[in-house]
Amino acid sequence: MIQRWQPVENFKELQMDGVKGSYRVDVDIPANEWINITKFYDVLIFNTGHWWGPDKFPKETPLVFYKGGKPIEPPLGIHDGLKSVLKSMASYIEREVPRKTLKLWRAQSPRHFYGGDWNQNGSCVSDRLLENHELDSWFDPRFGGVNKEARLVNSAIQEALAGTDIQLLNLTYMSEFRADAHPATWLGKKDAVAVWGQDCMHWCLPGVPDTWVDILAAHILHYFNQGKS
Repeated sequence: MIQRWQPVENFKELQMDGVKGSYRVDVDIPANEWINITKFYDVLIFNTGHWWGPDKFPKETPLVFYKGGKPIEPPLGIHDGLKSVLKSMASYIEREVPRKTLKLWRAQSPRHFYGGDWNQNGSCVSDRLLENHELDSWFDPRFGGVNKEARLVNSAIQEALAGTDIQLLNLTYMSEFRADAHPATWLGKKDAVAVWGQDCMHWCLPGVPDTWVDILAAHILHYFNQGKS
């Protein structure tokens, strides 16, 4: 992300009951590693997604959004905070990145849990592709399912990119069908699944990520073959 994230060590200023700690997000300050690279690359690919979930930042350790060095009032919830961050990011990219640079925003990978979320005894071990008529019940925010997160974030991304020259690389919809591509339960530590639940961020069968790369390569080749460089 462009915006700066940092733990808040002294959060008395926040005056929030039940808060054990918080994370400060400056929506208008680019991270240091971004400042000097915007004019160097011919292709830039942006993405954000999986950390914008209430389960990642519960009320005990919330995100607190700052602008102009001060907390935004009234405080923003995580989804409205995401919209503010995305708007600021898009504005920064449009302002600082040369027009000739190919700018792509990669939509996020969907989850495929059923029977509960990752930490609520849900499973992402399926042996079949989803049918077209099943997708909304699994992913549409209107139905409140455990897999709605990607579409919620993608909606905010599309809104922020409207009217810019940043192209959306939408990999989410095609990937929603592949519930069968998460047959392993890897979390990197012994007994981690029993402690924390399953991991649905990693695609454990070849095919899906390879297709993402093919689509990305096609976008890049098409752009520069048109003489945009």
